[in-house]
Amino acid sequence: MSRKRRWRSRAPSTFTRADLARLFDNAGLTIGAGALAALCLWLLFWRHHGDVATLAWAALVHLTQAVRLALVLGFRRDAARAQSSAQNAAQNPARWRTLWRVALAANAAAWGLAPLLMLRPLDTSYALLAIVVLLGVAVSELATIASDRLAIALWLLPITLPLAATLLWQRDAVYFALALLSLLFAAVNARAALAQHRLISAAAQARSDNAALVQRLHAQIELTAKASREKSQFLAAASHDLRQPLHALSFFGATLERRLAGSAEQPLIFNMMRSIEALGKSFGAILDISKLDAGAVQPHVQSFPVRDVFRRVQLSFAGQAEEAALQLRFRSAGCIVTSDPQLLERILGNLVQNALRYCRPGSGVLVAARARHNGVSLEVWDSGIGISASELPKIFAEFYQVANLERDRSKGLGMGLAIVKRLAQLLGHELTVRSKPGSGSVFKLWLKRSHPEPMDDFVVAAETVPPALTEGRGTVLLVDDEESIRTSVGELLREWGYEVIAAATLAEALRAVKAQQGLIDIIVCDLRLRDGMDGLRVVDALRQACASRVPALLITGDTSAEQVLRVHESGHEVLYKPVQPRDMLAALKRLA
Repeated sequence: MSRKRRWRSRAPSTFTRADLARLFDNAGLTIGAGALAALCLWLLFWRHHGDVATLAWAALVHLTQAVRLALVLGFRRDAARAQSSAQNAAQNPARWRTLWRVALAANAAAWGLAPLLMLRPLDTSYALLAIVVLLGVAVSELATIASDRLAIALWLLPITLPLAATLLWQRDAVYFALALLSLLFAAVNARAALAQHRLISAAAQARSDNAALVQRLHAQIELTAKASREKSQFLAAASHDLRQPLHALSFFGATLERRLAGSAEQPLIFNMMRSIEALGKSFGAILDISKLDAGAVQPHVQSFPVRDVFRRVQLSFAGQAEEAALQLRFRSAGCIVTSDPQLLERILGNLVQNALRYCRPGSGVLVAARARHNGVSLEVWDSGIGISASELPKIFAEFYQVANLERDRSKGLGMGLAIVKRLAQLLGHELTVRSKPGSGSVFKLWLKRSHPEPMDDFVVAAETVPPALTEGRGTVLLVDDEESIRTSVGELLREWGYEVIAAATLAEALRAVKAQQGLIDIIVCDLRLRDGMDGLRVVDALRQACASRVPALLITGDTSAEQVLRVHESGHEVLYKPVQPRDMLAALKRLA
């Protein structure tokens, strides 16, 4: 296929408003310049010859120029009206282009009559003047009309061909040479104009293609967003439905474990409870990500000694390290930092757990605090398998694990480092990692340094510290629309010594409150009940019925970002399904 055919195949198939605007934008300037050139030309020829033909030509050329100028002004008025009415300017681009071409060709024909009416034999000086003016006018207009291929021919040919024919008609060697030079000059400029036309057409096609690509991209983005929303809705519904039976199973298992204590079946129920806890941790890790993404976790920043956090992390992981034949060492260097102690402990705990998981037996993990001139660097060093440079950018992604393509559950879920990254960003701490395959890894967390004087008197207790297990009594109103959950949770609460009143709906719960004369110690309520009933409204209604602000514990399996944020902003104690029995006992103790 020839280059010309390839170019034609790429050219836009329709004439657009932008193409039309290119023809009209600078036309007023070139028409004005042409009018001035025509005035100078005919005045000189009329003074030289003084014939009527010169005046006739002057009238004709200025008339066609006036028509072109009127057309330009009409187009601009049409465009202004269309813009003010929020419509597309030039409602019929093809009609405007046709008018433009007719006026252009008429003006070119008028210029082409100049040599026929005004040139005289052996009048070389005036012939040269006419050639310069005509060719100058022809070339000056080409840049304006280059976007329209036909307009190039309609303008250039009516001017140059009559000029060359008139010069050749004189049958003079000098005129013959001038005719050839004029044709050559016109041909070179015509080629340049066509090259410019191809560039303009290619650019227009590129813009059209880009606009189509952008439109398709927007459509794909919308489809992707819709698919993501549908997936999120499905996962939220599936997560809630899966958490319900697991929640009930956890409490049935805990009740059975208490009743079978000391029996031959105790190892079986023990292993079953460990499996339930492992599944609960999977849901818990996903919940942590949801809470952080929802902005439901608010840091409580204060000054405290690093050694306090190190001590709690050591208590949490010393047994795991000893069981794996690993050394776990801590060096606090007496540093005092500014951060949230609970969240900082969570970060270090995840990093230590990750380091212990990948260390070889006989090696160890070092957790150190190093004072620097601009802060404190908390570092977790391990002598594990290391991480390659290609995998380092991926380790903070959800569910990504180094050297665990088979998804061995004993190596965790791959959520620990994702939580670490989000917590570090929440606290404003810079987190870096350096690693080399076969040589271990080091994670560094940069904190602000404090001094003993500004330390707060109150330090939040670490979330890894187990709750007090003192015996408690009281009446619990349990509201849940799932019979299996009412039964399993109620059985375990009774095992713990609570009096339990179970209700499936708000109406049943209100009747129970009336029967108890409002003597309810704690309300345990599911957040999402049947018939669209909301747990927050249920708690408010029950408190009004009790005529007191009864402590309330909300249970939910909905982990969407919006719900997580809404529940935390309510100020109620919240637990997320599947709830570990010990966590519920701790919550009840706090509310008592």
